[in-house]
Amino acid sequence: MLPRERRILCAEPHEDTCSLISTLLVRQGHQVVSAKTIGECLALAGRELFDLYILDDDYIDGTSLELCKQLRRLTPETPILFFSSHAFQRDRDCGLEAGASAYLTKPGDIFEIVQTINAILRPSALGPAPNEAE
Repeated sequence: MLPRERRILCAEPHEDTCSLISTLLVRQGHQVVSAKTIGECLALAGRELFDLYILDDDYIDGTSLELCKQLRRLTPETPILFFSSHAFQRDRDCGLEAGASAYLTKPGDIFEIVQTINAILRPSALGPAPNEAE
């Protein structure tokens, strides 16, 4: 059985970064939906199922830590990856404490980004797709 396509919500306000991430993930066989604001991200997460959230740290309508906490309450089992320009250890610690599954810093190594996402999305790590569980 072939692995199913994973749905990923990329909450990234910078179009160039979002485009790069989307291109990488589509080439890996995933479907990517993008949001530029926290409001857009929460609206999408409230009405659609995703296998992974990718969060930035620079939103005009709130903080990434609060977004992470809200997503964790909304969908506790969905992994969250921070892809952040905040590279201090305390930033990483705060992201992980807020509920992130992994924390990568910008600029990121493309291989590391893909490798981390693939590790998070391993079938054994996620279980069946929402429509496969029925």
